[in-house]
Amino acid sequence: MLGGSSTAAISPSLRDELRVATAAVHARLHLHVGLAAVAAKRIDVSGYRQLLLRLYGFYLPFEIAARLAPLRSGWLADDLTALTTPGYRLATSALCATLPRLDSPQAVLGAMYVVEGSALGGRGLARQLNCILGDATLSGRRFFASDGADTGRAWRAFVDRLDRVADQDRTIVIDAAIATFCCFETWMDDWEAVGNA
Repeated sequence: MLGGSSTAAISPSLRDELRVATAAVHARLHLHVGLAAVAAKRIDVSGYRQLLLRLYGFYLPFEIAARLAPLRSGWLADDLTALTTPGYRLATSALCATLPRLDSPQAVLGAMYVVEGSALGGRGLARQLNCILGDATLSGRRFFASDGADTGRAWRAFVDRLDRVADQDRTIVIDAAIATFCCFETWMDDWEAVGNA
């Protein structure tokens, strides 16, 4: 070889591996009827309330299983309260019972890839809700707006954590991300069956 240089294969980052491994389910979720209706400004308040109830039914047990503070489920509860969903309705709403196993820090990190990534997309959806919520407040859209937090900074901090994952733990992270995406997709499939609050 000229100059004695060699080219070593560069392994993809864990972030890149996660993106490829979850691409199909991620693409399908972009087509989800409720989420697509928000993106296209075609959702009404009743449909939006049903969508939030279904999201709440996933995030509350997810945060418990992952031993996370009830941040996103709290934002969803606030949004539903702003949409006049009584507290007793939340207490009796359906909860996802088929979560992936989150029994290690690596599995939780993989699951968090789904949650942190969705927060980035949620900011765009929050703006699309102006058609039913107006544009002056976070009320009713705290979840999609991540309560006004800097999602870009949170995502960069999360990617830094991914970059520190040991090679032998990558499979656990990837498998947990895929399982979480698939669980979320299945849970959201019959979101319209939730009924009006």
